[in-house]
Amino acid sequence: MAMTNGYPAIADIETYLAAQGVEEMTENNTNFRTEFLQFLWSLLNRNAFTSALGVWCPTTTSFNVRAGNYLYGSTVKTYVPGANVNPTDNDTTYIWLNDDNSIGSAIDGTGWPATEHVKLAEIDVDVAGIITAIRDLRVAAVNITAAT
Repeated sequence: MAMTNGYPAIADIETYLAAQGVEEMTENNTNFRTEFLQFLWSLLNRNAFTSALGVWCPTTTSFNVRAGNYLYGSTVKTYVPGANVNPTDNDTTYIWLNDDNSIGSAIDGTGWPATEHVKLAEIDVDVAGIITAIRDLRVAAVNITAAT
């Protein structure tokens, strides 16, 4: 992808936005304000999704999940954080939400659960128990949306 002044070509931006479901405003449109507000709403709505249910580390050796509303299938649920979780040392930990609205986690040797769940993240922990990386998987969970 060719870049100009740090940005991709307009055709590449248009393709990317269309793939993300962000509609462009049409030219010479008398409904410009309406289309602009719809465009702005679509961008802000995407940010609401990304801020809720994110895995974060309150300490270097524990993780938790940010509070937020989400759709679990067709049911709107609200997650309220519980106690911080200490992952297994020297391993990768998978983190998800269960259908009972609780955090689930397991090491990579165990894997993801066979039951219905919402994937949130994978974290790496070194031999001293320090969390060294977080890989956000919320985008892969197509049934999560920001509740309004």
